[in-house]
Amino acid sequence: MDALFAREKDEFLSCIETVKELESSDFETYSIVKHTETGEHYLRYFLSHINLSEGGRRDDYDHFLPLDSDDVLALMFGEQPYHFPDNWRSPYLRSGNDNRLIPFDPSENYDLEKEAAAELAMVERLELYKQQWMNAENLSAEEKEELTRQYFAELDKILKKAEE
Repeated sequence: MDALFAREKDEFLSCIETVKELESSDFETYSIVKHTETGEHYLRYFLSHINLSEGGRRDDYDHFLPLDSDDVLALMFGEQPYHFPDNWRSPYLRSGNDNRLIPFDPSENYDLEKEAAAELAMVERLELYKQQWMNAENLSAEEKEELTRQYFAELDKILKKAEE
């Protein structure tokens, strides 16, 4: 399989033929496609987004995940999950608002469970701090300062736990 490289979207699409449509809705389509010139297979994820902030303009996005022959067979027989982004763990081509397909490597976003848990814990702690602060109208300046120190100490604990 060739290395992924940037290319013109229209040119690439002109060489693509659909082997099998896996799933389709008004806004998303998953299909196995084949590049007729290279013989390479891809899992295509097509997304149509209605941009309401731009007057309802419809933006279409394509994603092409390279497949080896085992993946093609597994997908065709329904033995392999394929939904984006959960099952897109290797580099793929994706489009933007122009006529290009750009390689994208999602691996930098793997294994962020600890960071996500830390973010949630920090938000929860912030909400608690805000409640305590709102109810602190009868506290002295020193007590409010201690409340703030405790808050930042809790944030430090959360961050240290996430780094372990």
